[in-house]
Amino acid sequence: MTTTTSPAVALRNAELLLDGSHGAAGGSARLAAFLARQALEELVVARCVALGVDIERPSMRSRLVILRSLDIAENADAAAMAWNRLSNACHHHAYELAPTVAEVRHLCGVVAVLLEGI
Repeated sequence: MTTTTSPAVALRNAELLLDGSHGAAGGSARLAAFLARQALEELVVARCVALGVDIERPSMRSRLVILRSLDIAENADAAAMAWNRLSNACHHHAYELAPTVAEVRHLCGVVAVLLEGI
């Protein structure tokens, strides 16, 4: 996985989108969810590396399981919950409502707490 921004920068950009500071017509909540998920994925990779695990090949779901077995259960569970909900918010389905700003803002808060814990 190549990284163009740090998790903190990606998360800050997501928050700016939610605040309306960055002009994005329409789906700003969905775009913010993409940025927050990117930040969380980079955070999980960094945490796995810090725990001494080679994580080049596993999928994100596998990385979350690895994190759950090696790290603090509460943090790993919060990361898994946030990733699942952000992933759901990133996908557009005709039969579902778009994620709300409040929902994505809450998930950004979860990612921010995890980011502070590193």
